[in-house]
Amino acid sequence: MRDLSVWLDAEKDIVAERTSGAGSPHGTAYLTLDAASQAPAASRNSNRILLCGTEGGLTQAGLVQLLERFTRRGIGRVFAWLSPGPELQSVRDWLAALSFSRVPWTRYPTLLHSAPAEPPRAHPFQIREVDAEAFSAARGALGEAVMEGYAHTLGKPGMRHYVAYDADRPVAAAALACRDGLGYLTFAGTLKSERRRGAQSALIAHRVAVAQALGCTRIVSRTLTMLEDSLANLQRGGFREVFEQEVYEYRRE
Repeated sequence: MRDLSVWLDAEKDIVAERTSGAGSPHGTAYLTLDAASQAPAASRNSNRILLCGTEGGLTQAGLVQLLERFTRRGIGRVFAWLSPGPELQSVRDWLAALSFSRVPWTRYPTLLHSAPAEPPRAHPFQIREVDAEAFSAARGALGEAVMEGYAHTLGKPGMRHYVAYDADRPVAAAALACRDGLGYLTFAGTLKSERRRGAQSALIAHRVAVAQALGCTRIVSRTLTMLEDSLANLQRGGFREVFEQEVYEYRRE
């Protein structure tokens, strides 16, 4: 999943600086830095460090050095995303010593398609794959349903983009990333007025079918537990949580 994040960031081309560790003291840590990014939510802030325990030889001194890359630039809000890996408790302790605190208001599960989907609900939607031209025609109607990464990855290798239409009216969007046998469901959004009508469930089922047809042996997605509808849609679509990314926030006033 770390490699997927590295690849998607490059495809989105919206992060100013990206650095991957290659051995001690930084291990396999992946860092993105953007001084203009100041969002309070971890999922919308580009100042982040992705860690898989001490994988690759991460040390406490190395973690200090990674944080200093932000603080030297005057960046006072940084998020650490901690995935399962070696010596997990040690990394938690190092983060605490650096004044990182765990985000308390939501969990960040990664889900794997590993169970039969529930019988599909009846819905009026047509799912269409869109290119840049078709998306441009739908963009105005979709409004806030379009995530930033969706638009930035149009036409990129390994990416497929979909829109759910009610007759000829676009109401929801989502994308599928395929790489090295892994299918990743991402960039999902629905017009507020159209939620709970089944558009995202239809988009999930369609993308799973496409990923399977393309030979993906693993199909995954991520969401937040506070997004109850999103989580429920994925669970109905046959996805089950396989691990949680622990998210920690560093703030310097």
